Amino acid sequence: VNRVWGWHFGEGLVRTPDNFGQLGEEPSHPRLLDHLAVTFLRDGWSLKRLHRRIMLSSVYRQASTLRESAMVVDADNRFLWRMNRRQLEAEAIRDTTLLLAGKMNNQMYGPGFRDFVLEFPEHSPHYEYHKHDPEDGKIHRRSVYRFLVRSQQEPFMSTLNCADPSQLVAKRDNAITALQSLALLNNKLMIAMARHFANDLEPSDSATMGEAFYRAIGRKPTDTESADLAAYAAKHGLPNACRLLFNVNEFSF
Repeated sequence: VNRVWGWHFGEGLVRTPDNFGQLGEEPSHPRLLDHLAVTFLRDGWSLKRLHRRIMLSSVYRQASTLRESAMVVDADNRFLWRMNRRQLEAEAIRDTTLLLAGKMNNQMYGPGFRDFVLEFPEHSPHYEYHKHDPEDGKIHRRSVYRFLVRSQQEPFMSTLNCADPSQLVAKRDNAITALQSLALLNNKLMIAMARHFANDLEPSDSATMGEAFYRAIGRKPTDTESADLAAYAAKHGLPNACRLLFNVNEFSF
């Protein structure tokens, strides 16, 4: 229950999800944690009902707006007076990019895909991620089917805080770094998908950029945002404008 809560809110009711002992932190809302655990048991261990119970609660449906008076009392939001802003997982960012580009391969089951070139497998395997072809349709499946190399992480995904597959990780890091912006702008897959995204749009006028903005961000752009994007697309090309959308803060949060 604590892990499911932490997945929805970014922090568990107990902040140490892998340690409920004396060395771990105490729960911020022990009665709530007990209540959810008991109802989870009574519901026949149904994760679906647990997700629904949490997501229909008033605390989950709060805005993330900051209030100065509340910040003075509880800057860490342990009393849940607002919703935490959360960065999407690396897999979600990658999958969203494929979906916007119209390249998502929805094939289910079967062996995972390999987004690397394997060299010297006989004696000392080299996993060359930078040599894989981003246009290869085999790698356009959902990230859940990605082949994980425990001894060598994929640089793009690890930059976006993907967990180290060689370790047991109870909770991923939520670091925000300049490398993430550089990766979202310059990674070969992002460049290729921006080009396909642009091919699905009409000429780069304000209406077109408004449509692209709505698909990527989930809201209509302001007049200023639409005009700025159209001007950028006219100067640098529509694919580069789509790359810019992939790097907008609202795309990743």
